[in-house]
Amino acid sequence: MRLGQALAIVGFASLIAAKGGRGYGGGDDTEATGTSSSPASTATGAVGSSDASNSTSALTGTVNLSYMTITVVVDGSTIQYTMQSTGKGELGWMALGFGQQMANSPMVIMWPNQDGSITVSQRTAPGEVMPTLDSNPPRIATADAAASDLTGSQPKLTFTIPYEAGSTQDIIWAFGETNPGDSSKSANLEQHVDSGSTRITFSTDPNQVSGGEIDLPLLQYQKLIVAHAILCTVGFLILLPAGAILARYARTFTSGWFKGHWLFQFALAGPIIFTGAILGIVSVKEAAAKHLDDDHKKWGIAIFVLYLAQCSLGAVVHWVKPSSWTVKKKRPIQNYFHAILGLLVIGLSFYQVRTGYKTEWVKTTGRPPIGKAADIVWYIWVVLVPVLYFAGLALLSKQFRQERPAGKQAQPDEYALRNSYADEPRYTDRR
Repeated sequence: MRLGQALAIVGFASLIAAKGGRGYGGGDDTEATGTSSSPASTATGAVGSSDASNSTSALTGTVNLSYMTITVVVDGSTIQYTMQSTGKGELGWMALGFGQQMANSPMVIMWPNQDGSITVSQRTAPGEVMPTLDSNPPRIATADAAASDLTGSQPKLTFTIPYEAGSTQDIIWAFGETNPGDSSKSANLEQHVDSGSTRITFSTDPNQVSGGEIDLPLLQYQKLIVAHAILCTVGFLILLPAGAILARYARTFTSGWFKGHWLFQFALAGPIIFTGAILGIVSVKEAAAKHLDDDHKKWGIAIFVLYLAQCSLGAVVHWVKPSSWTVKKKRPIQNYFHAILGLLVIGLSFYQVRTGYKTEWVKTTGRPPIGKAADIVWYIWVVLVPVLYFAGLALLSKQFRQERPAGKQAQPDEYALRNSYADEPRYTDRR
């Protein structure tokens, strides 16, 4: 089961390098702080005003990211931020937030309009949800049309904001490819294509470049997500398959197979799966996000309900024995349905775990995708589990022979084990 234990990497891999919050837009139509500049200049050149950029004592900072480059120039009591597209994606909107997470961080979101003007929208959000206009931001941001450039494949948007003394600034950022098509500061924004967090270090050396993505500690809701991922992975992809494979093989060799099957499927997996599901729900609440607003959350609830139905059906199969079985030894239809439903739950769990670490983690936290190690383990496990189970189907003929009524047995000595457990219905044990 070492390989099975290794599957926990899928959950633990969520502890890798941090990325920042998500970037959304939208909100009420109430006018709040933000500006819409006059048509932007098409001139190119150094970021910032000429006085600031030519001053040898000016503090500057630059950080290169996948979709944008962020450059800052401190000029006395004002600091200028420039977000320039790298050309990797078509510019729809760009955003900066001052902090390490999306929750409660003041954000400045900018986008160009068809008339050449630039909209600046200052927003906040209580968590991983759409930010809304901030009617009283701690600092007022103003579009710098002269330093902005909307031409070419690498347009840039610039704003100025009062400078808060310090040598570094933690920033969350986001890049969207869909322009709102509306100059209103409360316009709705399509979700970003990339986001993250970084730290800009201010220096008098204009050539100094800060690091790109930075490691940030997991937030409380992210820790809950990691715990949810680990528990659900162990429950659905280790314990449930182990119980199914044990039943498939052991039922033809020992009358004690049901005890092991029940232990894996319910006694061990039940508390782990239940706790994992609860942690997932709590993590959504902790992040101030919406419940059941995407496929992963919806499928998670559906699979959990199917698991409970499967356990209930297993109890019915074990305790309720129709006369077709007790008298004629004819396998009841619910036995077949129980086996099929069990395989369905495990199959859906493979899909669910993969979407969890592949897309949901990135979408919900803004952190980088889980490393390749998780993919490798998932690919091995998704092949190995079906191979082990379906190989056990070779024992079906032996199982059916053992379950025949005594009068139909060809050679009693050929089925020496039958007397001890052949009369036991599927997924049951002697009492």
